[in-house]
Amino acid sequence: MRLIWGTAIVAVACLLVACTQMSFTGRSVYDHHCASCHGATGKGDGDFADMLLMLPPDLTVLAAQNGGEFPRLRVTEAIQGKGREDHFSGAMPEFADVAGTGVLADQQLEILVDYLESLQVEN
Repeated sequence: MRLIWGTAIVAVACLLVACTQMSFTGRSVYDHHCASCHGATGKGDGDFADMLLMLPPDLTVLAAQNGGEFPRLRVTEAIQGKGREDHFSGAMPEFADVAGTGVLADQQLEILVDYLESLQVEN
């Protein structure tokens, strides 16, 4: 009987831990925050791209446009909203995470930038 209760307690504890930890992938963060404008493959051809004042850039050629090196810091700062004008200028808006802090959580931001780096094509 102890073994059954012990196993049940461990199973419930594992389930609680799993439910409270949000698991994000770079692709899931991208799909949620970026794909509607930048497109499923990052080419700048999302469903809303034609409705914007400025077309979204092709995210697959960032490294090619930067001498073959992915501009990680510049991409990170662009996502964070650094160096951009207000939302209505046509530039990409800042995005809130699920906690509503105004920017992507550090973990989400890092895996998103990793994902964007993985989209790079050779020129």
